[in-house]
Amino acid sequence: MERNPDGPAEADCAFQAFEEHAALLHAVARSMLGDGGEAARVVEETRARWLAGQGDRSAGFPNALIGLVAVLALTRLRVAQANGEEHIGPWLPEPLRGEPDLQLAESVTAALSAVLGMLDRDERTVFLLRHGFGLSYADIAAVTGLTEEAVGVIDARARARVRCEVRPLRREAGG
Repeated sequence: MERNPDGPAEADCAFQAFEEHAALLHAVARSMLGDGGEAARVVEETRARWLAGQGDRSAGFPNALIGLVAVLALTRLRVAQANGEEHIGPWLPEPLRGEPDLQLAESVTAALSAVLGMLDRDERTVFLLRHGFGLSYADIAAVTGLTEEAVGVIDARARARVRCEVRPLRREAGG
């Protein structure tokens, strides 16, 4: 007897996979969009599409989910660009106040936001998926629709821009 891929067991598996990786999906969306509210909307759209059976599940978990959330985030960025928006949210995070243990985290977040802000959309996407989430060039190519070679070139360009454009702060003489 052939199992119905849309049956209850498949739906339960899809729901469990989504719930298990929801925080990761939000992190990917927020990193790409720069805004928590937009990221939450993209994750909710991802949930709806995923549970409706959309998305290429053959890539396995979490890559298939990351692919779907990345495609939806890229679509949101393209729509924003077509509507004349420069970017969706603030690249620099809102300050976290009253917790001294978070100062290092704030510094790292601000630095990463500054780095991502100087990359173009494709560079930012490839850089985040490769170096932030550890996806292979093949997986990134599947998500973005680019070739693996193009992903490699974009990654190299992004890494070069990060190395060349991000310089340590220099103290002024006498300061």
